[in-house]
Amino acid sequence: MLLALAKHAEEARLRCNAERAAVRARGETPAHTEAYAYHVQANLCLITAIDAADLPASFRIYDITLSRDPLTAAKQLRQPVVAYDHSGPIEAAHEAARLAYKAAYAEPVTAEEQQYVDLLAGLPAARRDKIIELAEDRARHSGA
Repeated sequence: MLLALAKHAEEARLRCNAERAAVRARGETPAHTEAYAYHVQANLCLITAIDAADLPASFRIYDITLSRDPLTAAKQLRQPVVAYDHSGPIEAAHEAARLAYKAAYAEPVTAEEQQYVDLLAGLPAARRDKIIELAEDRARHSGA
């Protein structure tokens, strides 16, 4: 049971990291998404299950003696899950969507857009991120 929860937690972490990498690859600013929330929830479930199991001091999984501390034990459980998991790269599920997105927006940048790029590139990173966040928020609320 603990290994199954550890596998779900690790898959959630990989999915969250893959989603963030895809967002960065598109040149967008990463934000907390549903995958991040699932990752956090999966870790909390694993830690709660370890805590509720009240493991004996000599409890072993795949030659690893698990700590009685739930946080340390959760970290230890991720090691055998990664070593014995052969499900393949998580990014493969998102590759078609990434290519479709790239193809849809592959048009050359116009002169006006290039001016915006130059303007944004000249701003400090925190200011640039704030502007991009506001633009994304406005786009979501306008239905675009």
